[in-house]
Amino acid sequence: MFTKGMSLRLQLYLLIGCLSLFSFGAALYNNVSNMRGYLNEQLASHAQGAAHSLGLSISPYMDEEGLVIAETMTNAIFDSGYYQHIIFTNLDGKVLFERHNPQGNFAVPLWFINWFTLHPPVMTSEVSDGWRIAGKLEVQSHAGTSYKSLWDHAVSTFTSTLFQLVLSLICAYFILKAVLTPLNSIEKQAESVIQKRFTLNKINPFTTELRTVVNAINRMVENIQRSFNEQTTLAEALSKEVYIDPHTGLPNRRALLKKFESIQAEYEQHGNRFYLGLLSMTSLKQVNDNDGYGSGDDYILSGAQLFSEQINNLQEATLYRISGSEFAFLSLLTEEAAKEVDQKMASCILIESSSRFSNGFAKHSLTRVNHQENFVDVVMRLDNQLVHNQYADSSKGLISAQTMQKNHTREEWVGILTQFTEYFKNEIRHCNSKDFAIKCIPLDKIFDLMLQPVVDKTQSILYVESFVRFKITGETLSTLDVFAMAERLGVLQELEQAVVCFIFYKLQHIEHTRVAINISNRALHNPVFTDWLFDLYQKMHKTLPPLLYEFNESGAMLSLDSTDAFIRKAKQFDIDIAIERFGSSLSSFCYIRNLNIDFIKIDASYVRDIAESDTRFFVQTVTQICHGIGIKIIAPQVESAVIGELFSLMNIDGLQGNGLYAVRNFSTIIPANATHSWTCALQLNDFSHSTNHEAR
Repeated sequence: MFTKGMSLRLQLYLLIGCLSLFSFGAALYNNVSNMRGYLNEQLASHAQGAAHSLGLSISPYMDEEGLVIAETMTNAIFDSGYYQHIIFTNLDGKVLFERHNPQGNFAVPLWFINWFTLHPPVMTSEVSDGWRIAGKLEVQSHAGTSYKSLWDHAVSTFTSTLFQLVLSLICAYFILKAVLTPLNSIEKQAESVIQKRFTLNKINPFTTELRTVVNAINRMVENIQRSFNEQTTLAEALSKEVYIDPHTGLPNRRALLKKFESIQAEYEQHGNRFYLGLLSMTSLKQVNDNDGYGSGDDYILSGAQLFSEQINNLQEATLYRISGSEFAFLSLLTEEAAKEVDQKMASCILIESSSRFSNGFAKHSLTRVNHQENFVDVVMRLDNQLVHNQYADSSKGLISAQTMQKNHTREEWVGILTQFTEYFKNEIRHCNSKDFAIKCIPLDKIFDLMLQPVVDKTQSILYVESFVRFKITGETLSTLDVFAMAERLGVLQELEQAVVCFIFYKLQHIEHTRVAINISNRALHNPVFTDWLFDLYQKMHKTLPPLLYEFNESGAMLSLDSTDAFIRKAKQFDIDIAIERFGSSLSSFCYIRNLNIDFIKIDASYVRDIAESDTRFFVQTVTQICHGIGIKIIAPQVESAVIGELFSLMNIDGLQGNGLYAVRNFSTIIPANATHSWTCALQLNDFSHSTNHEAR
């Protein structure tokens, strides 16, 4: 019930309530006990007085004939009902006469009589006959009236004491509420700090101790904010100086080289094709000669604006200025999307062309990049195409590269995606948690689960990243192509759900080790998918290891509100969050201050460029920024132990890459005959003997 502890407010209320109830009970008990003692004394005094007066009254009648009169006098007194018994005995102990009163009904609860029993004492008086003692008279008062008095007193005392208790508790409640109200805002501020939200507390508590705490937290938050802002400004300035073209504000050639190498390296994980485009402002020299360099600058800016408008609609696309008159763009595209881009680019260039531009407004070329093809070769192919287009006055920009993967027709894609999604819709979507694992077994034929560990300085696993590869009839498909065609054919959500189900099904064999699942940009902001995702996790969490959700920086920045909502929901289930490709957008880092994330995975381009001193300084600055707000930094795509050692010296929290531990197929880690109930904790030796061909 109190697994997360008990609030100070509740503890104080319980303490004061318990003390008040104890005081109330003790006061009531003592009051009634004192009254009981008083009544016992009254009963003793009453019996003693009756014994003396009755003894004197009957002493003249001690002869045998007078005993009748003495007995009659005793009856007269006894019949008043105030006496329990009256006994008169002679010197030999013989009872001469006696009277007894039955207990009767005292109109008082029996439990009260048992708790507060009255013990009326037996009082005696010697009766003389002249100078001779004739006998002994014993008198005991009846407790009936006293019990009634004691009960009435107890009820009256209980009522008045209870009223005082309630009044005291109400007063204590309002006093505590007034004193502890500032504690709510202090608690919220502390929770905000834990969630990477650094806000100042404007309250000024009356209680000196609370005021000290508020001032201390506010100063800490101010220091963090100042440090964050200073370091963020420094990092952004350095990033712009190194990677941004000052004239157009676009990334420069160095940024293009970094991104090219980063995407090229990711081919081993996802098999994604990507395209490089070259755009040449062919009339720059003529504009400069005829209209001046100011017009030439405007000509470049107009080209940058025109190309940006076309590029911004592409997935994972960025426009770069790589020289005075040349731009380039890099994007993950399908074959059909590349053709559309080629046509749109040719059309917009044609529209802008006029007699002012003797060599045309611009020329463009576009090609798909082969796996392991270097940047120089690709640019040479594009340059040749530009020269050809210029000479032939051709608007064609798309050229082919050699050794491309097989391309599928639209009809083939419909069949492929039907295999990927129909089984999920028909068999898995509505199955219960007991049948989930059995229902997911056929997914092994079309999906493969790949794993790669993220390790810290001590060679301990921080978490293991997972991703799915698509296969059909022995062919491994490009992840980008599969998702792009699924979106075009309207089955993207079902495909993403099927992938998640497959991952959850596989992860039931893993315990303790935290596993990361990648969330696509569209899925991150799709409320239908996210609601389904968390509902499924809630049903299956007992069979799953600790999870971590990863998504791209570009996806997070599409809508910070929905990103924050996703993170908040994940934190309710103790799921960690990581942002990957951090720094790839070359934009402000301030957004991370308000997101409750656990890990940041810097863009792989910084890892490959780490030999440069300015890149190292930039990475160190980002590390200090993130450590200052409690976020761990991970360097991906570490291709050698030397680079890993360099990052370790820079206080990077985690490393990932084939140079350390290569990607492994999940089926090579678990036994082939593993039953549904078989589980294990992933260890580094599960990956250490992997060979690089598995990653390819």
